[in-house]
Amino acid sequence: MKRKKAVVFHDEELYTDLKVEAARRHMAASDIVAEAVREWLDAREDEELAPPIKAALVEQ
Repeated sequence: MKRKKAVVFHDEELYTDLKVEAARRHMAASDIVAEAVREWLDAREDEELAPPIKAALVEQ
């Protein structure tokens, strides 16, 4: 299912960098943004899981 969401860039340089990178990769800017959000969410999940994993390893 596709959903649309408008993203407002308050940083003109960031927006320009995104568009340039999208052109370089021959990708849609939205695909790059989606990839970045996935990576950010994965990193957040890893950060949240790290303390319980460390605690479990210490208990062994």
